[in-house]
Amino acid sequence: MAGKNFQSMNYLFYVLGPQQTLTACESPNTDYSFEVWEPSIRGVVPEGVPMMPFGVWWAMHQLHFFKNRDYALLLVKDGSTLIHRSGVFPGYLRFPFMSKSDLQIGDTWTHPSYRKQGLARFAICKIVERYRDDNRSFWYLVEDNNVPSIRVIEKAGFRLAGRGLKDKRFGTKLLGAYKMQTNC
Repeated sequence: MAGKNFQSMNYLFYVLGPQQTLTACESPNTDYSFEVWEPSIRGVVPEGVPMMPFGVWWAMHQLHFFKNRDYALLLVKDGSTLIHRSGVFPGYLRFPFMSKSDLQIGDTWTHPSYRKQGLARFAICKIVERYRDDNRSFWYLVEDNNVPSIRVIEKAGFRLAGRGLKDKRFGTKLLGAYKMQTNC
């Protein structure tokens, strides 16, 4: 984000509500394995995942900063190599638009050698399948110029809920919050 005016960054807010249909989830490659990692007292971050910022999110989970207890990571591996991760985040101060039961899928990363294989969509589908309930919506935020990520979330069946910004809070982007300015 170097060189960008922080407060002028535009975001798209996608949602999959409790009654919306998720598209079919095909496994991209049967040789890949996936697991849902959930934090524990000893398990701060899974192997291959950086301590920052995931160690901070682990601490937030342990200190009950999140609105619910469903913080997790979906990991996809090729053998022992981590090739994709997607975070599952309950609401907290950064996401004021989320209800107590909602989850946000974010901090999605795919190893460059494994991109364009459907791993992100597969991860989104698996997260929704695992954590779906009658009162839960799933959110996905993306910079408005991130075309590959927009395609992925739309193919998964999420709908555009609004547009907005990430505002600074207390003069710092670290404590900033995502705010929807227009609904779609």
